[in-house]
Amino acid sequence: MHLLRFPVVIVISLALTVPALAADFVHPGLINSGKSLNELSQLETANGNSARRESYSRLLQKDHRFAADYQPQPMAYVVVTAGGTNPKERRFRNDTIAAYFTALRWVEAGDDRYRATSIAIMNAWAETFVALQNDVGTWPEQERLEAAWAVPIWTNAAEIILSYRPRLDVRTEWKDNDVRQFRRFVKRMHDQIAEMHNKPSNQGVSAALADVTLGVFDNDRPLYESGLRQMRELMPKIIHPDGEVKELRQRDCNHPQYSLVGFTQAAEIEMNQTGRSTLATLRRPGEAAPMLAAGIEYMARALNEVSDARDCRAKRLIDGFAPIALRLYATDGRVKLRELHEVMDSGPPRMSGLFPEGTAITHGGP
Repeated sequence: MHLLRFPVVIVISLALTVPALAADFVHPGLINSGKSLNELSQLETANGNSARRESYSRLLQKDHRFAADYQPQPMAYVVVTAGGTNPKERRFRNDTIAAYFTALRWVEAGDDRYRATSIAIMNAWAETFVALQNDVGTWPEQERLEAAWAVPIWTNAAEIILSYRPRLDVRTEWKDNDVRQFRRFVKRMHDQIAEMHNKPSNQGVSAALADVTLGVFDNDRPLYESGLRQMRELMPKIIHPDGEVKELRQRDCNHPQYSLVGFTQAAEIEMNQTGRSTLATLRRPGEAAPMLAAGIEYMARALNEVSDARDCRAKRLIDGFAPIALRLYATDGRVKLRELHEVMDSGPPRMSGLFPEGTAITHGGP
């Protein structure tokens, strides 16, 4: 795999010009910062990369959605189904993921073909898409939830293409008219989320994550702050005082992890924007451990050993939060994520296809 090797000073000098052009938001500044993308672009030559990160990178490169010749299949109306998928929904999700994965592959490999593919996918959908629609007999709010899942993936892909400049000679540009059309496409999708905000479940967390990500991407301070406020209000309702994550006892091993993905990714975005995260440090009065860390450890224990709520040993860790969480708490000596380390060592995470994933290579580190 070919990687470009340019002096770091060029990357940094380019990155430093971005915030001044984007109000008071830092770009790239969603779950991938300029620093983490720089690390990804030097993955093969950097010293001390973990075996986990490198093996997961090789695993994802076999995914067809990482391919430079990926062909999108845009639709005007995407029919969605609760509790499963249908062919149209799978096409939509695959193209959404491919837009993000090819953007990451461009960063990692330094090959502009992947950048061109990511742009082509985003343009195709921006030109075609009208709305998400519920299948016959489907829970009426499924289209809102699908919109909440999709917005962060599309915006994270676009953020990389628009804001990251690892070198001066990027040949494939994203035309201004196409970018404006893409912003309208994402905004139209975001409008479908509607009343799902503030629901005390993974649904409300997903909606709040969509607000946080779109707020940064569109330099919309009120939307960004509203999303963070929702996250702060939802966290004590979803992560119980003992660390149990809501829906683990009553539902399954997956939906609680969706909440943890949302909280963790929003915390990382906040960290990338300000250098600190209120979500990562939020505590109940008198408690030593941050709520998010306690929830992550409780969920990891269910996957490792059997928690008081549920035995999840037959299930797998879902991609999207674990490596990010390790980075968030790396410098806090009071937070020990022992259970999370163990479950990460047990095997690669499972992709849900619902959030920006591949975090073992974007945030895996040494």
